[in-house]
Amino acid sequence: MIKVLQNWEEIGQCVQGLCRKGLPTHQSPEKNWDLYQLVQVVQDLPPTAHIVDLGCAGSNILKLLYALGYQNLQGIDLSIPILDRLRQGGRMWRNRSFRRPYRISRQNMTKTRFADGSFDLAVCVSVVEHGVEGSQFLAEASRILKPGGRLFLTTDYWEVKIPVDATIRDFNLPWMICSRGEMEELIRTAKNHSLYLWEECAIPDCGNTCVVWKQREYTFIGIVFRKEGGS
Repeated sequence: MIKVLQNWEEIGQCVQGLCRKGLPTHQSPEKNWDLYQLVQVVQDLPPTAHIVDLGCAGSNILKLLYALGYQNLQGIDLSIPILDRLRQGGRMWRNRSFRRPYRISRQNMTKTRFADGSFDLAVCVSVVEHGVEGSQFLAEASRILKPGGRLFLTTDYWEVKIPVDATIRDFNLPWMICSRGEMEELIRTAKNHSLYLWEECAIPDCGNTCVVWKQREYTFIGIVFRKEGGS
């Protein structure tokens, strides 16, 4: 599966879709496109599926998956804001439970401490554009996925390369807007690590620029890979 966010009407439809299901939404309207795509990806996974969020700062993905009823959730990031840990405590208090809704830890997504074949699904939303080395990331994602497991990633995107000044940083990390050529190379590299497109297709053409940040206008792309093997 490969999808490209086309216009603001699509964003509105995603927000409405999340609200109809009673699911949490993101404070940035356009980020609800990512969340809604994830809902489609997990719709056939059982509540007992093991899922990891690679780059979990803000806990938006984990909150969504928890609201969907998933019980085995983990999140990692280079740093874990204290607010994310407080949110965990708040949910435990509201649920009158000693069981954390999800586990979060400081880890590098290109070199985690997870055992081989730990997860049914790895999620990586708006992270790979921040200085992540593609081959290392894909190799580690493949390692921690079970055979037949899925990798869902989204990133900032436009068909032609949009230059970004090296001084522009987010989370104190570099930032880039991926081009069609770079995404095609990522898909080819994924095959070297036994990760194949969940549904074989070409990258769709872009529609409108739906995202504006640091005076750059672009959109989002979402891709689902499947690890070779499994039923």
